Amino acid sequence: MNDAAKQTVLQHFPYGLYAVTVTHGGEEHGMTANWVTQASFEPPMVAMAIENTSRTIGLLRDARHYVINVFLEGQRELAGKLGRSSANAPQKLKGIKTKPAPTWGGPILSDGLGWLECRLVATLPAGDHTLVLGEVVEAGTEHPDGRPLTQQQAGLTYPAGSPRE
Repeated sequence: MNDAAKQTVLQHFPYGLYAVTVTHGGEEHGMTANWVTQASFEPPMVAMAIENTSRTIGLLRDARHYVINVFLEGQRELAGKLGRSSANAPQKLKGIKTKPAPTWGGPILSDGLGWLECRLVATLPAGDHTLVLGEVVEAGTEHPDGRPLTQQQAGLTYPAGSPRE
């Protein structure tokens, strides 16, 4: 394979930045993700890829529900904070304004653009990541007139600067 061509093409994929949050065993956790997409209209479903070594993948499997929050333009610093390794920043949601999602109580970022509360439907191994399929059970907007933060706007590049958990 032509690695240079592969990297060039993948760098041009447009990626949003999202905060994936979960509550399990009395603990709230969050991470920045960028490989997130709608997967179905009916029922409404989303798919995302989570790194196999992340703390989040185990929490998602155990909790069976989670929230995908859309970052607003200008939330680069927050996306960076949630993108840090959990080993170096175990309580990444500390000091961030959240509220409980209506169905299961997972953390919603109060200052984000909007959110999707999801029920875990399936996981599938995908190389160094795990694909997570979730059914959207509730949704809301916090700043409906806002614009989403993208990976390009945040100055992150594929793959070296992509958010890590």
